[in-house]
Amino acid sequence: MFPPDKRHFFWRRETNRVGMGLPKAAACVAVLLVIYYSLDNQEVMETKASYNHSRGKRQVSPTQPSATTINVPMDFDLLLDLTIPVSILPLLRNSLNSISFPFTLNQSLQVLDIQFTTACFPNSTGGLQCQCEDQFAWPCDKCDVYGACSNVTGPTCECINGRPSDGEYCEPITSINPCPTPTPVPMDFDLLLDLTIPVSILPLLRNSLNSISFPFTLNQSLQVLDIQFTTACFPNSTGGLQCQCEDQFAWPCDKCDVYGACSNVTGPTCECINGRPSDGEYCEPITSINPCPTPTPVPMDFDLLLDLTIPVSILPLLRNSLNSISFPFTLNQSLQVLDIQFTTACFPNSTGGLQCQCEDQFAWPCDKCDVYGACSNVTGPTCECINGRPSDGEYCEPITSINPCPTPTPVPMDFDLLLDLTIPVSILPLLRNSLNSISFPFTLNQSLQVLDIQFTTACFPNSTGGLQCQCEDQFAWPCDKCDVYGACSNVTGPTCECINGRPSDGEYCEPITSINPCPTPTPEMLTSTVRTTTNTTMMPNTTTMPVTTTTMLNTTTMPVATTTMPNTTTMPNTSTMPVTTTTMPNTTMPVTTTTMPNTTTMPNTSTMPVTTTTMPNTTMPVTTTTMPNTTTMPVTTTAMSNTTAMPNTTRPVITTTMSNTTTMPNTTTMANTTTMPVTTTTMANTTTMPVTTTTMPNTTTMPVTTTTMMPVTTTTMPVTTTINELSFVLDIDFDESFNEESDIVFINANRAIQTQCRTPQSSCQLSGFRPGSTIGDYTIRGPSLSDTELQAIQTGIFLNLSETYPIIFDSQSSLKLEPTTVISQQEATVTCGPPPADLNLGTNWIAEWRFNNRPITRDENLYEFSKVNEKAVLTLKRFFGTDIGQYECRLKSGQKIFRERSNRNFTLQEQPLIQLTPLSRQIHCEVIREVKIECSVNEPYTVELRNSTGVLGTGNSISNSFLIPICETTEHTFTCQVFGRKELKRTTLEITTGDPVCEDDVFGTGNLGQMAVGSCERDEVGERKGVCQEDGSWREVENNCILGPVQELLLQSDLLNTNSLPGFLDTLSDVTVNFTEEVVKSPTNINAIVDILSNVANTSLPINSDLAEDILLTAGVLTTDGARASWESLNNGTRNASQTGRSSTFLQSLETITGLITGVSLAIDTPSILLNKTTFTDSFNASFNSSVTIVISEPGEGEKNITVMTFASMDNVLPARDEANSSRFDINGRVVLVQTSIGNSPINNISFTFNLNNTSLVDPQCVFWNFSLFDDRGGWDNEGCMPVEIKNGSVTCNCNHLTSFSILMSPFVNCEVCSLITFIGVGISMASLVICLIIEAVIWRKIRRNTTSYLRHVSIVNIAVSLLIADIWFIIGASISEAPGDNRDACSAATFFIHFFYLAMFFWMLASALLLLYRTVSVFDGGLSKRSMLAIGFSVGYGGPIIIAVITIAATAPSERYTQGIFCWLNFTESLAIIAFVLPALTIVLFHLIILIVVLFKMLRRRAVTDSAQAGQRNVLLVIARTLAVLTPLFGLTWGLGIGTLADPENQGIHIAFSFFNSLQGFFILVFGLLLDKKVRSEITIKSQISGSGTRSTSAGNSSSAFGFLRLWRRGRDGYNISSNDSNVTQSLDPS
Repeated sequence: MFPPDKRHFFWRRETNRVGMGLPKAAACVAVLLVIYYSLDNQEVMETKASYNHSRGKRQVSPTQPSATTINVPMDFDLLLDLTIPVSILPLLRNSLNSISFPFTLNQSLQVLDIQFTTACFPNSTGGLQCQCEDQFAWPCDKCDVYGACSNVTGPTCECINGRPSDGEYCEPITSINPCPTPTPVPMDFDLLLDLTIPVSILPLLRNSLNSISFPFTLNQSLQVLDIQFTTACFPNSTGGLQCQCEDQFAWPCDKCDVYGACSNVTGPTCECINGRPSDGEYCEPITSINPCPTPTPVPMDFDLLLDLTIPVSILPLLRNSLNSISFPFTLNQSLQVLDIQFTTACFPNSTGGLQCQCEDQFAWPCDKCDVYGACSNVTGPTCECINGRPSDGEYCEPITSINPCPTPTPVPMDFDLLLDLTIPVSILPLLRNSLNSISFPFTLNQSLQVLDIQFTTACFPNSTGGLQCQCEDQFAWPCDKCDVYGACSNVTGPTCECINGRPSDGEYCEPITSINPCPTPTPEMLTSTVRTTTNTTMMPNTTTMPVTTTTMLNTTTMPVATTTMPNTTTMPNTSTMPVTTTTMPNTTMPVTTTTMPNTTTMPNTSTMPVTTTTMPNTTMPVTTTTMPNTTTMPVTTTAMSNTTAMPNTTRPVITTTMSNTTTMPNTTTMANTTTMPVTTTTMANTTTMPVTTTTMPNTTTMPVTTTTMMPVTTTTMPVTTTINELSFVLDIDFDESFNEESDIVFINANRAIQTQCRTPQSSCQLSGFRPGSTIGDYTIRGPSLSDTELQAIQTGIFLNLSETYPIIFDSQSSLKLEPTTVISQQEATVTCGPPPADLNLGTNWIAEWRFNNRPITRDENLYEFSKVNEKAVLTLKRFFGTDIGQYECRLKSGQKIFRERSNRNFTLQEQPLIQLTPLSRQIHCEVIREVKIECSVNEPYTVELRNSTGVLGTGNSISNSFLIPICETTEHTFTCQVFGRKELKRTTLEITTGDPVCEDDVFGTGNLGQMAVGSCERDEVGERKGVCQEDGSWREVENNCILGPVQELLLQSDLLNTNSLPGFLDTLSDVTVNFTEEVVKSPTNINAIVDILSNVANTSLPINSDLAEDILLTAGVLTTDGARASWESLNNGTRNASQTGRSSTFLQSLETITGLITGVSLAIDTPSILLNKTTFTDSFNASFNSSVTIVISEPGEGEKNITVMTFASMDNVLPARDEANSSRFDINGRVVLVQTSIGNSPINNISFTFNLNNTSLVDPQCVFWNFSLFDDRGGWDNEGCMPVEIKNGSVTCNCNHLTSFSILMSPFVNCEVCSLITFIGVGISMASLVICLIIEAVIWRKIRRNTTSYLRHVSIVNIAVSLLIADIWFIIGASISEAPGDNRDACSAATFFIHFFYLAMFFWMLASALLLLYRTVSVFDGGLSKRSMLAIGFSVGYGGPIIIAVITIAATAPSERYTQGIFCWLNFTESLAIIAFVLPALTIVLFHLIILIVVLFKMLRRRAVTDSAQAGQRNVLLVIARTLAVLTPLFGLTWGLGIGTLADPENQGIHIAFSFFNSLQGFFILVFGLLLDKKVRSEITIKSQISGSGTRSTSAGNSSSAFGFLRLWRRGRDGYNISSNDSNVTQSLDPS
């Protein structure tokens, strides 16, 4: 006895075995029954109640002895739960149905029945679906709980969505209580359908719904009562959705309020809202919408905010226009403008930002003034002008409605104001006196009082060209400033009072009491007696130089003395002062003394020896290094030659004498120079003699004091000089005057340079600005400077000039590119900064990015601008090849600009392009036992090929041969994945048995009608699809393979901007030209490039000449002859019906791009397209490419320019279909695209002269391309254009509008007479053929008695029937040709039957000729029987035509070259299918002539030999002559004229003759083939006599026969009789 868990395991094992061996399903069931019975006999049935897989139908009491149960049959119901594959479910059913019941297992166990009740399998939602077998169903409660998944047609359901948790399964239908059936009352259901369709087919959807008649019955229990199209949502101009209600529907009131109405609200609610409701609601019927609460009809005021962008120059005009309007101003009955208030005007200010000025009676709120800063005087509670435009969109408000700014408690507050004044030096004393005369405190107004004004610092130019900043009394420079800039005065206290330069940090002199004393060096001094001689030099007509004076509050004004010197200086009683001058080697500048030509009179004076050097037109500063323990000997000699005097200015000489120092005198020689002020200072251990300056007429007497000096010892020190060439960049517009020394920009730049880098040991010089640039170059000469010192100088110049001009500081480092190697369409970043702290940019700088010197504009799809840790970050969201270039970052703060550039480029790495072959396909293992799997990827990637068994290989290209182990139905999946990345491709091989119908290398094997997917060629992406055909070949029905580079360009074309467009178009032209053959032969590639050009046109970005040339090169490749077949495929929709308008899209894109081309005049000549843009006045007349001449005689007023694009081979692109959808025309001239811009005057008269490509074509049509024809697919239209002159191989057209033009001409003569003759003639011919058949029917019994006559009339009947049917199909074909729409299939059918029956007519005529030949040659032979000759006749008459017609359509129809366009006749221009008719017809005509010659020869020969039969021979000649008269005009002449129409299509006479003879063929057959036969006329006469005798009129007594006129015909025997050698009967050779 097994424990319960063991038994459960045993059952599970058996269940698994059943699942694995289902072909033996029935045997498994039997085994399970045996096991159960064995367990039952071992008395384990007491556990049955707890066993999940069985239940007892009839139970025996457990207390009853087992012996009593043996003799009583007991029934058990066993419940089996099997898990098997769905695919073998039918096999299980068949196995169970094949078992015969009862089925005996052993002596005590019998299977009465096995009922397969339930099958559960997964559904499409991922759950289970449990289906009952036949005669079983689910109880009603299960249908309610789980839901029925099938139609409920009985008392319950047969399928539920789930497996019952209580273990129940389907039950017999007979044992299920019917579900309570509701009263069969019809129930209405409202179904909401949400469709996503192209906007273009919306009208088609409306028409289709309106054409349905309701109620519409779907089946017996389901009826559609109505379909209401309520809502259409489509994108609006802002990128959102706009949901429009259909007629009789509207939005509820709450939706209009929430989303806003986008249409006029004329009723209780709105019909259009700006958005799609998130709750899934749609428009409702107007009748069921509660009206919105209507307010009392009280006038309502609306405030509309208008934000206009206009030129500043027309601002006064706007004000005047608004002021001239009288208010209120009525717009319509319900709308009135009460007032227009012009509140705010924002315009650029001098700093590059915005300045927003309020209009009169308006002002800014207080908070805006605080945030943005006021730019006007604040005289009221707020300000009228702020520096910026508020980001929240607010504008100026009425002054009366602004709350006054909170006024602080009136507590006095002290402010220190720093005033920096630039004044002439001459008024400095006046300034001091003025300031000293003011009494403090000084009241300005009720709230402002000046407590004190302190004049601290005066800066003015010194003799070296730099600045000298002198502190006023009680003020001095800090110690660090004295060290950095050098003291220019005696240091008598803790610091200095004068320095050589103006501090770049903006500091000025400070009160002496607040300055920390400088560290004092060890005093090491010599006592010297210094004798100072003061020389006063006459400086005529000098000009006063301005002195920069900085005035601070709480400063002391110091007086400045100004002395005017006359032309002559007299120095009486002067003693000789010996001077020793020592030259210092290796100094930067030599000592220079310039001799003044004016005479200095020195009576009773001694000569003062001085070494002088003359340097004209140059100022040469001297740097001298002194050695200790020497005596200072100051020498000052100033000589001026031809000087430019600065009036009212004194130029003192600077001489500084220091103890223990040997000072080399600085002598400046200047020719034509400007005199600068000089200060003379004598320092430590010297005796300074006072100088008295007296202004006298032309003479100044200077007393001289002589002091005895100590001997001077001079030591020379070598000095090393270096030259540093540096530059700075101003961000202003260049002007040639910048390089003039008198220009303010040059002066300011030079002053900044001198201030920052001029020291006693070095000199600086501004070289000037580079040509055409604001880059200034300067040179520093002096001792070697470190990088830090140079950086400090550059920073100082930057800060100094930034106070006046926008200036750029170039970073020493470069931009950081991450990653340096970027995978196409992945993300990359460029990081800039941070800027150095000493540039004082702060943290509120603004980042500006540039790419290849063009600003990068904000584009959420391409770029992201951010600021991270004081660094500017540019994120390229999708990196393409056009993003490779030079990046530049500018951080702007006021006029300070920090610039950083990239010093290398990104490296582009293409995305992995995986090639896996074969793609998923079916493999017939009985034919193919080995499949080659190829997996590859482009460099530098590697791929891994694997299947369920593991990895099959790695590398750049992998090839694996897969052997099919067992030929049975199974699947094998292979994965090709890029190593280390997520990109992959999978292929599934479906192994199947049987013989395939189709097999090739691309699509593999397949059965009839099966669709298969094939891989593309290398370097292509996409796939292609094929269908297996009956002939065993795969027919490609879809090809989406596109070149990888073209696919990448197509993706990028949706994201173009100003920066990427140039590189994108350059790449596009390179790809198109380099892959020309691949592009033109692939409709998919052409379609992609058309989309690219359309996207370029839609960007509306300006196109310069270089970009235009790239576009023309690309477009030109698409128009070449090699692309003609691809364009035909696109235009005809043979691959994809949605692509039929691609040629129109292509031309539309070029028209749009033409309007975007910039420049006044340009000419671009490419191999396929010529572009000319020019301006003209009065009139225009020009020839383009010697093929098109354009004349505009009345251009109208205004500025005029014209753009002309001439195409060499646009006829390959545009189909030659006109507005009537007729393809009988060809494009017979260049296609030319014309656009003009002529002010507001439209062009209403323009002339084109086209040179014809083919002068043999006729019927010229002047046409333009109408984009709206044929559902926007486009076509040629002649509206507004007409031909005016045709001569010398050209056609002149006049048009009253502009677009793309050309000339259409037809290879067919437009012969209205021919059409009239044809239709009249065909009508006569058909009537004649009907009469012919009637006559044949009437006389048939008479003519069938003779075999030859019988066979001849059989031929005549079949000829008449064939020609009659051919004429009927001719009329049908003509109707099809004139019908609108695409009727190619119907036209092909008509052409086939016309071809077949015309050939049948000719072949029956051939049969008739063969009969004549046969009877003539074998006249004395037994010959063939009538039946044999009939069989031969029908074989020739119909067999030959059917073979030729079928071969012709089979050879030309697949390529759509069977018919001649929409003309229902064989093609005679492309496939030359017409040969299949002309060649057999002319061959038969030629054969007829040969037969006639043979017959004539035979007859004439018999006449010469046999004299006894001369009478019969004459009859034979008559018959032959009549036959020749029928055959020649009917066949030879008619179709000879047909060939003539093709050889000379412009000869209207040939066309008329051909139309006449061709259309009357039936009439000719009636007359020459039947009525001229005397025997036929005789029979008709007899029949008419019989008919006349029976219908003779009693009143007239004359015959009324309709054929009475035939009696007048000459009677006689028709034909001749001869005797046959084989019989005694007489045979007639009558060919009739």
